[in-house]
Amino acid sequence: MSQSGGVTLQAQDRRQERKRQLLQIALELFATRGYENTKVSDIVAKAGVSQGTFYWYFESKEAICLEMLEEGQQKILEAINIGYRVTKVDVQESLRSSASIFEHIFKFAEENPFLMLIILKGIHSQTDLQAKVNTIKANMEAAFENNITRAKELNMVAEKVDPAMQAVFIMSLLEGVLSRWLFNTTSSTNVLQQKSLQQIIEETVHFEFFGIFGV
Repeated sequence: MSQSGGVTLQAQDRRQERKRQLLQIALELFATRGYENTKVSDIVAKAGVSQGTFYWYFESKEAICLEMLEEGQQKILEAINIGYRVTKVDVQESLRSSASIFEHIFKFAEENPFLMLIILKGIHSQTDLQAKVNTIKANMEAAFENNITRAKELNMVAEKVDPAMQAVFIMSLLEGVLSRWLFNTTSSTNVLQQKSLQQIIEETVHFEFFGIFGV
């Protein structure tokens, strides 16, 4: 019985590993070639499996893309929710909390660059997929707004602060820095290349928290 269970567990592990492989390959091809230019045959060829194997796990190319986007959203929102305060804390602890949020998001982006490229660039040729990307960004913004609203309830920020507007600013800052860091745009490549990931995180958080004058 235990041997049978062990074999079953091994088989499950192999299936999960195969599914993960297909997800990673599809993700890389979508990001580097573009969604429209990637076929299921391209994915299975790189994975070294048959198309039947692909369809065992996923109904379609759109289905595999939606699943990878959903997984990414969950992990990003988990990172943002780290900043939700249960009790009031001082400025330094609040700063550390913000740093933790950005550190998790940046490290997730470093470990999943292809996924972040898709989220940041979008998939504008596909209505359903772009709608999912838009939903991810909207949910991220809502999570930031929720954190700020809670901080306001705890009298950690000024009464005049508009959580919704602040969330817009934070998302804009985050998207901008992540895009320039991941895409290596000409205007910012040299500046970012001179910084370690930790330095980029720290300076982004400092700007988000204190503003351009550092006060």
